[in-house]
Amino acid sequence: MNTLESQNDRVAEELAAKVARMKDLAFTIEHETKEHSRFLDTMSFEFETARSFLRRGPRHIRDVMQYSGPVDPRAIFYIIGAIVCALLFLYYVVSPSRTK
Repeated sequence: MNTLESQNDRVAEELAAKVARMKDLAFTIEHETKEHSRFLDTMSFEFETARSFLRRGPRHIRDVMQYSGPVDPRAIFYIIGAIVCALLFLYYVVSPSRTK
Protein backbone atom coordinates (compact mmCIF):
# COMPACT_ATOMS: atom_id res chain seq x y z
CA MET A 1 0.00 0.00 0.00
CA ASN A 2 2.91 2.32 0.79
CA THR A 3 4.39 1.89 -2.69
CA LEU A 4 1.03 2.70 -4.26
CA GLU A 5 0.81 5.95 -2.25
CA SER A 6 4.37 6.93 -3.11
CA GLN A 7 3.67 6.19 -6.76
CA ASN A 8 0.49 8.31 -6.56
CA ASP A 9 2.42 11.16 -4.92
CA ARG A 10 5.12 11.02 -7.60
CA VAL A 11 2.52 11.10 -10.43
CA ALA A 12 0.66 13.94 -8.67
CA GLU A 13 3.91 15.96 -8.41
CA GLU A 14 4.69 15.35 -12.08
CA LEU A 15 1.16 16.42 -12.99
CA ALA A 16 1.45 19.53 -10.82
CA ALA A 17 4.74 20.42 -12.53
CA LYS A 18 3.15 19.98 -15.96
CA VAL A 19 0.15 22.10 -14.95
CA ALA A 20 2.45 24.84 -13.64
CA ARG A 21 4.40 24.80 -16.91
CA MET A 22 1.16 24.96 -18.93
CA LYS A 23 -0.01 27.88 -16.78
CA ASP A 24 3.28 29.70 -17.37
CA LEU A 25 2.96 29.09 -21.12
CA ALA A 26 -0.62 30.39 -21.08
CA PHE A 27 0.51 33.62 -19.35
CA THR A 28 3.36 34.00 -21.83
CA ILE A 29 0.99 33.52 -24.77
CA GLU A 30 -1.44 36.05 -23.27
CA HIS A 31 1.35 38.60 -22.83
CA GLU A 32 2.61 38.09 -26.39
CA THR A 33 -0.93 38.35 -27.78
CA LYS A 34 -1.57 41.64 -26.00
CA GLU A 35 1.80 43.00 -27.14
CA HIS A 36 1.14 42.05 -30.76
CA SER A 37 -2.36 43.50 -30.57
CA ARG A 38 -0.94 46.84 -29.39
CA PHE A 39 1.65 46.70 -32.17
CA LEU A 40 -1.03 46.04 -34.79
CA ASP A 41 -3.18 48.89 -33.47
CA THR A 42 -0.20 51.24 -33.72
CA MET A 43 0.57 50.06 -37.24
CA SER A 44 -3.07 50.53 -38.25
CA PHE A 45 -2.99 54.12 -37.03
CA GLU A 46 0.31 54.78 -38.83
CA PHE A 47 -1.02 53.29 -42.08
CA GLU A 48 -4.12 55.48 -41.86
CA THR A 49 -1.93 58.53 -41.30
CA ALA A 50 0.26 57.61 -44.28
CA ARG A 51 -2.80 56.91 -46.43
CA SER A 52 -4.29 60.33 -45.69
CA PHE A 53 -0.92 61.96 -46.36
CA LEU A 54 -0.61 60.15 -49.70
CA ARG A 55 -4.14 61.13 -50.67
CA ARG A 56 -3.35 64.79 -50.02
CA GLY A 57 -0.04 64.66 -51.94
CA PRO A 58 -1.30 64.63 -55.53
CA ARG A 59 -3.96 67.21 -54.73
CA HIS A 60 -1.33 69.47 -53.16
CA ILE A 61 0.98 69.08 -56.16
CA ARG A 62 -1.89 69.86 -58.53
CA ASP A 63 -2.74 72.98 -56.53
CA VAL A 64 0.88 74.13 -56.52
CA MET A 65 1.16 73.56 -60.26
CA GLN A 66 -2.04 75.55 -60.90
CA TYR A 67 -0.98 78.57 -58.88
CA SER A 68 2.69 78.63 -59.88
CA GLY A 69 2.09 79.35 -63.53
CA PRO A 70 4.17 77.89 -66.38
CA VAL A 71 7.12 75.74 -65.36
CA ASP A 72 10.45 75.67 -67.16
CA PRO A 73 11.23 72.05 -68.19
CA ARG A 74 14.94 72.62 -67.56
CA ALA A 75 14.22 73.54 -63.94
CA ILE A 76 12.31 70.29 -63.45
CA PHE A 77 15.17 68.36 -65.07
CA TYR A 78 17.70 70.00 -62.72
CA ILE A 79 15.57 69.34 -59.67
CA ILE A 80 15.12 65.66 -60.57
CA GLY A 81 18.85 65.37 -61.27
CA ALA A 82 19.71 66.91 -57.91
CA ILE A 83 17.37 64.50 -56.12
CA VAL A 84 18.88 61.49 -57.91
CA CYS A 85 22.42 62.66 -57.11
CA ALA A 86 21.48 63.19 -53.45
CA LEU A 87 19.99 59.69 -53.24
CA LEU A 88 23.07 58.14 -54.87
CA PHE A 89 25.32 60.03 -52.47
CA LEU A 90 23.29 58.85 -49.48
CA TYR A 91 23.38 55.29 -50.77
CA TYR A 92 27.14 55.48 -51.17
CA VAL A 93 27.59 56.90 -47.66
CA VAL A 94 25.26 54.40 -45.97
CA SER A 95 26.04 51.31 -48.05
CA PRO A 96 27.15 48.22 -46.08
CA SER A 97 30.38 47.81 -48.06
CA ARG A 98 31.64 51.12 -46.60
CA THR A 99 31.27 49.92 -43.00
CA LYS A 100 33.79 47.07 -43.30
